[in-house]
Amino acid sequence: MTILTAFIIVEASFIFNLVESTFQVNATDGSYGLVVNNITWLTSGDTSFNGNGTTFSTVNGTLKMLTSSTSNGSDTFGPWSSWSFIYQAGTFAVNTTVKTYTDPSLQVAVFTQTYLDTSTNTSARDMDRVISSFPSFRLSPVPLRSGYLSFAGHMVGYTRLAIGRFLPDINFPTGMQGGPLVIFDNTSNAVVISPLSQFMAASSYIQHGQQINWGIMGMVNEVPRGYSVDFIVYYSNQGINQAMQGWGNYLTRLYKKSTAPRDNDFTVQYMGYYTNNGAYYYYNTEQGKNYESTIIDIAGYINNISVPFKYLQFDSWWYLRGKHDGTKTWEPQRDIFPHGFQYIYNRTKMPFGCDNRFWDVDTTYAKYNGGSYNFIPDRQSGYAVPDDYHFWEDIFNKTQTWGKCIFYEQDWLNLETDNNTVLHSDLFVGQRWLSQMGKAAENFGITIQYCGAYPRHILQSLEVPSVTQARVTRDYEQGGRRQWNTGITSIFADVVNLAPFKDTFWTTESQPGNPYNRTEPNTRTEAMLATLSTGPVGPSDGIGYINKTLLMKCCDATGRILKPDKPVKAIDDQVKMAAFKSPYPGPIGEVYTSYTRISGFFFGIIVVPQLNNSYLLTSAAAWPFPTSLAFSENDPKKLFDFSNTTPLKLGKECTVRNACLFYTSPLIQLNTIVLMGELEKWVPMSGKRVNSIQKTDGDVLVYVLVQAQETVTFTYYSVTRNQLKTVLCDNTKSWSPAENSVISLVFGVCTLG
Repeated sequence: MTILTAFIIVEASFIFNLVESTFQVNATDGSYGLVVNNITWLTSGDTSFNGNGTTFSTVNGTLKMLTSSTSNGSDTFGPWSSWSFIYQAGTFAVNTTVKTYTDPSLQVAVFTQTYLDTSTNTSARDMDRVISSFPSFRLSPVPLRSGYLSFAGHMVGYTRLAIGRFLPDINFPTGMQGGPLVIFDNTSNAVVISPLSQFMAASSYIQHGQQINWGIMGMVNEVPRGYSVDFIVYYSNQGINQAMQGWGNYLTRLYKKSTAPRDNDFTVQYMGYYTNNGAYYYYNTEQGKNYESTIIDIAGYINNISVPFKYLQFDSWWYLRGKHDGTKTWEPQRDIFPHGFQYIYNRTKMPFGCDNRFWDVDTTYAKYNGGSYNFIPDRQSGYAVPDDYHFWEDIFNKTQTWGKCIFYEQDWLNLETDNNTVLHSDLFVGQRWLSQMGKAAENFGITIQYCGAYPRHILQSLEVPSVTQARVTRDYEQGGRRQWNTGITSIFADVVNLAPFKDTFWTTESQPGNPYNRTEPNTRTEAMLATLSTGPVGPSDGIGYINKTLLMKCCDATGRILKPDKPVKAIDDQVKMAAFKSPYPGPIGEVYTSYTRISGFFFGIIVVPQLNNSYLLTSAAAWPFPTSLAFSENDPKKLFDFSNTTPLKLGKECTVRNACLFYTSPLIQLNTIVLMGELEKWVPMSGKRVNSIQKTDGDVLVYVLVQAQETVTFTYYSVTRNQLKTVLCDNTKSWSPAENSVISLVFGVCTLG
């Protein structure tokens, strides 16, 4: 059984300083802007709306302001003030509003477009343009020293991520693949701009390198009366990461996107075995065997070496594909699993997750093919999109007869979106598609992973509680590829309450017989960052090739992942250096940080997967909480001060093959104790292991969760004795008090080492 045991060691706020920032609105002409410390950051551009085959614009005078007004009110975030401008655009009218909050600690402006009449013939004939523009911000003038971070492309904005100087004529990806934009200076000011509603229809477009417009995606040809879409501009003086966190807090609170589904997701809590792209058994079986026998053999191997995998992931190799390589029938093929999923579950005793790709136009489920459900086909591309809640309900109901299917991976979201014209031209189908899928999964207790997701899909997940995780890097298909660099996209995923997934990995460098004819030289870094991502940990070695010692650094004896509170994320200095270049004193490479907070104490993690210059990391650059002592994973006996005045010296010794890893810990109990934790794990001080820390008169009481048949060695440093000491918590035998041991008031005994 799991025990909560305790041992006693016997030995002698975020400060938020709001700078002066103001969202300004001109009630006369409808212009607006953002001023920070008396410097104009954002200036309004052209407000415009398409209709009747024409673009009506404030620049050329064809968009006429009819009325302007102000109002006040209050919502869940507090009191607000609003400015409203009604425009006439030919035969239809549009109401635009700007709402700001009177609380100076909430620097938010919400821009809303509401159609007072139906507008027709609106299409811009390009899915990456927009048919409306409000807000719109000019690219000049801008602060002298400003940069941008743009999330774009699939895998949560990973594939077309852009960082640079925010200057006139910039051209980063927008449109269907675009996402949140962060504008920042070289101090601590940052602004996040993104859609706030209608996430599958909202979009952005850089117009002639002169201004950035936010509006409705460009292929929509009719907007009905009453349709409304919102955009948010969020300002923080606490830097890029804190601006993203504040922006995310606003969105998750608005949509009531709780952390509970993510925290309780079995596949996020426990380690699993994967067969997706990059895995040893991705479209590859044991010689002379089918997948059914191979999966059973994998489970047997796992059991024989006592690695605590808790579930299996089955990728796209098991179901029938159509003539355009999409899903035709989402059921196991007889030559793959002759006896079906239930047989596999009965033999392996392991729950599983199922991948699905885009839907083929010849899917057997579609009514137009003789099936029972509404699908919208795109005959030109060969793709289709389901538009029927009962379809998803029946699909997930069927999984209940397969044994124990616990999660659904919706893969290829990018291709599904790119190749269905209706998802570019209809205001509502995209939202219905993902919401119907999510609601049905929720009803059957199935969680969803988004893979290949554009930023719009990630934002749409705010309305879909069953979506708990998302892939934040490319496929793991080639050794040595920069696929481990989760630091920036994890920022985006985490703040909207999704667990970032690094993808699968190998734990042994050379694995003969693999289908890629490659090796994996960076097993340590892959395993480390998979764990520190806080998402699923899903290795995929071949039979006989699992490095158990390396793998078990991620978890306890039951396979429960010992993770930090937050995923490791790129520090602001990394992003600023990428934008501003030298002489900005930032790292050229990757520097990520995270932490665990236990009973009010912060335990920091610093991982440097790759660095190409010398960089001095201060505590302020790492995180907004005080630290005291630090130590390296490689040399825990050597503790050193880490602060703003005594920075951590990092350099080119931090490579992908030999990533640098450091931990920090506060001084506890009259500055005499430094808790270092379980040094055999990637996260020595995890809240999944250390339940609480209590200070008493002269003592420190540490409660540790120890699994059945598990031994935990806990290390701490005694300042007064100038030595490392250990506490042994052994749950492999009956508990009995020993000399110098402390009997916990909870369950067990830890013997002092």
